[in-house]
Amino acid sequence: FPHIALHTVHSLFGNQNAVASGIKRTLDWRFPDKVKDVVVLAGDGATVDIGLDYTLQSFFRQEKITTICFDNEVYANTGGQESGSTPKGQVFKMAPTGKVFDKVPMWELAVTSGVAYSVKLTASAPKSVAKVLREAVLIARKIGPTYIHLYTPCILEIGLSANEGLGEMKEQDKDRFASYKHVSPEAEEYLKKCKKEGLL
Repeated sequence: FPHIALHTVHSLFGNQNAVASGIKRTLDWRFPDKVKDVVVLAGDGATVDIGLDYTLQSFFRQEKITTICFDNEVYANTGGQESGSTPKGQVFKMAPTGKVFDKVPMWELAVTSGVAYSVKLTASAPKSVAKVLREAVLIARKIGPTYIHLYTPCILEIGLSANEGLGEMKEQDKDRFASYKHVSPEAEEYLKKCKKEGLL
């Protein structure tokens, strides 16, 4: 990502949370007096399917990282196969009979696995996304792992044109991606402190 002023590391597909855990521990050791945030960016295949074990293990170990799942509900790069994040009944080119089971509620699984902050939303409201991201990173610094499940539809695989993507996200704000937010009591208290200190 040459257009952003951040250091990035590209891991193998699915092991991003394991790599991020090692990076975070190394940064904390190497720079004990500096704040170094680690944020994982991955799709639903890498987070919910192939990389699920690595994702959950980072939560179990209480790694102080933020994980963002960009959920497009399909393996779009490889022809349109269903994923664990695909909604029940969805038909794709490589899944012509439709998915037979419900979407895996990763945002709830994250909470069950020890995450202090878990939010499900779409990218339809950038200011809301920015607020959630800020809260998640602050909580991860002090308390433990945080998780953001962000709907970013693959418009080509669901048969929409480019100008229909925002409408699709706004529609799903009221359906599959209706607001979900879990904040642990400890994280809630920490956010209040951050607000008083002007960090939010």
